[in-house]
Amino acid sequence: MSDDFETCCHVWDVDWEAPEDESFPCATFSINIQARFISAFVDDDDDEEEEDHEPCFTEPESVVFEKTEEVRVDLLMNENDNVSTVRDMLVSMDVPVHDFMVDKILACAHLMAMAQRYRTRKVLRMRVEIEAVVDELPDHDDDEEEEDESEESETAALMVEKLRKVVVDRPNSCCTICLEDFLVGSEATSMPCSHVFHHHCILPWLCKKKLCPLCRS
Repeated sequence: MSDDFETCCHVWDVDWEAPEDESFPCATFSINIQARFISAFVDDDDDEEEEDHEPCFTEPESVVFEKTEEVRVDLLMNENDNVSTVRDMLVSMDVPVHDFMVDKILACAHLMAMAQRYRTRKVLRMRVEIEAVVDELPDHDDDEEEEDESEESETAALMVEKLRKVVVDRPNSCCTICLEDFLVGSEATSMPCSHVFHHHCILPWLCKKKLCPLCRS
């Protein structure tokens, strides 16, 4: 294994807002994690070069996984739970957790929670990039992913069946997804919790979130 590769972790804040952020019931960290796993073993057969040939470097085998975790701000500020919360996030991606990874993520979270520009925001975004040297590359089974996607599609379909059409009768009300006003007398779509949205807004939302944008039910 070349000395050029070692386990490392880079963390930084992402200063970006989205319209749907206001639908979160409480301040939340949205942590996008990209983990690159690098095999610690390189095939030595190719390293046996003849004396009149220049040695060549063999790029080690690697795989990359990415996911976004949403964690309440108060959980990462709670000294009793924050370390285990971060560790659980990384372990769920098969990352070999080191203390310095946890420390960097928590340090960034603390700075963001204290920063003036983030104090009024519902969603605080963070990017984490990890390179981990491992003896064996993790294998996320494609069949499991397909099964998860199938279950998510079924869940979304069941939720769509529970939607009902309503006629807007209140002026000065708006769809909180697109922030556009409803026209009085027009049709809109009501969730089981009675919150109302444009039909063309709530369907894509449910396919991704499966929660009401307002009350998170």
